[in-house]
Amino acid sequence: MLAVRGDCVGSKRYRALRPILVFCLPAIGDFIRCHSAIQIIAATFPGQPIDVITSPLAAPLARLMPHVRKAWTVERHWNPGLKERARLARELRQENYQAAYLLTSSTKAALVPWLAGIPERIGYPRELQFGIVNRLPAGWLKTFVAFGPRKTRLVEQVCAIALLGKQPAEEKQLPAPRLAISSEDVAKWRRRNGIDPARPVLSLYTSDFENMRSWPPERFVSVARKHIERGWSVWLVGGPRERQAAAQICALLPEAIDFTSTPDIAEAMHQIAASTVFLGVDGGVSHAAGALGIPSVLIFGSNRSYVHGPLNEQVTFIEPPISIPNWVLNTRGISEQRVLEALAASVEKYAPQQA
Repeated sequence: MLAVRGDCVGSKRYRALRPILVFCLPAIGDFIRCHSAIQIIAATFPGQPIDVITSPLAAPLARLMPHVRKAWTVERHWNPGLKERARLARELRQENYQAAYLLTSSTKAALVPWLAGIPERIGYPRELQFGIVNRLPAGWLKTFVAFGPRKTRLVEQVCAIALLGKQPAEEKQLPAPRLAISSEDVAKWRRRNGIDPARPVLSLYTSDFENMRSWPPERFVSVARKHIERGWSVWLVGGPRERQAAAQICALLPEAIDFTSTPDIAEAMHQIAASTVFLGVDGGVSHAAGALGIPSVLIFGSNRSYVHGPLNEQVTFIEPPISIPNWVLNTRGISEQRVLEALAASVEKYAPQQA
């Protein structure tokens, strides 16, 4: 139970009447990873309303997250000034929240529940928010004084806050993030866009080709061409950062469909959900594919997939055949053949009807 002076979050009165607020991270991939912590909170307080705060970019994804009632927004990196934070705090005060979980370490974020008068504000005081954050997870001091690179994965950090620093049972794994789009909604999206449901689809998420997390463009083209020759559709998904790369691929493969100008992130999620298999690199869209349950093959630099990759079981990671203590960002050591074999194995295992 989350005990506080007087009434507590775990009491029957507050379980029925008072919602919980979760301050999530603003980037798409980080926000999706926060759903692991949200699931822990929902399991601790079944039936209790849970709301989230994140960036305007990521907030539409909250509609696809089980256990989330609604989303509040603040500008990315928590940049609004005191006036904007005070306005949001006044709105939050009307919701009668009993507790706020601060999955971000930002002091600007922590000020909002403090100004809103939320009694319990749970998180790590990484920017010395003592008093602003008034419920610290067990072992917080060890985390506070840690030096060097991040010792735990981000998903482990946010889940530690949801668990109040307690270690999960050995036999229990952290819950993988989930985004839910019904098969009926996917079918409606296909009909609305004239998509043949019988034709398998390879979705590509390339990031910017100048980004060291990406993969050489000629290799994406080669993999896509081989699928087109077998009767597959190839879709390019993402946003503004991927548009130049998508145009480059489409110039060589006119049959490919460029979805990177889609303005609505919920529409982009339907594109991924309607895919047979997803091929991507390290990035938020790849976390979305994992959370949607789509068979996915993700390309990562050496020693990066464990720290930065999704938890979802249908995700296959490919790293260069190099393993050294330091991170290696370049993905050129990954061959087209390895990717093709991984895609075929993923489809056979998770989408056998289209193998």
